[in-house]
Amino acid sequence: MRKTIFFLLSILFISSCSDINNGENMMAKIDSLRTENDSLKKVVAEINTKYVFDSISFREIYSPTNTKKLNSEFNVELLVVGYNPKKSFFVKFDSVVNGQKINPDTLKQSNGGFKYKTVLTDTENEIRIDMNIENDFGQKKSGVLYENVRIKN
Repeated sequence: MRKTIFFLLSILFISSCSDINNGENMMAKIDSLRTENDSLKKVVAEINTKYVFDSISFREIYSPTNTKKLNSEFNVELLVVGYNPKKSFFVKFDSVVNGQKINPDTLKQSNGGFKYKTVLTDTENEIRIDMNIENDFGQKKSGVLYENVRIKN
């Protein structure tokens, strides 16, 4: 009888030791998951303070005061939805010679749009704008916008 009790107590003791190891492993795993959860909460909190777009919309708005007459002022506003104004830019330039932009001019942002104006000095006036739209949490878009404005007689 004593041998049976001793045997049962030995098994109980051995199993309780493995439970202690399992408990320590489980606590370490829980701590690891808490740390991971906290870092994910920080990322989600940062994204929640941003507008996240799955697409970028671009629109040109021509001023209703544009007459398209020789030596008149021509105004365009470029609107972009889904961009980060700290990293996005539009650069107007006249032409490209040997890979260099001639007369580059960065357009300023005003009320969510980038405004551009020029004087129509020729019968055909070329407008070139380098577009670069970057967003940490959405899409990116870049390219050269080209417009050819003809004057009306």
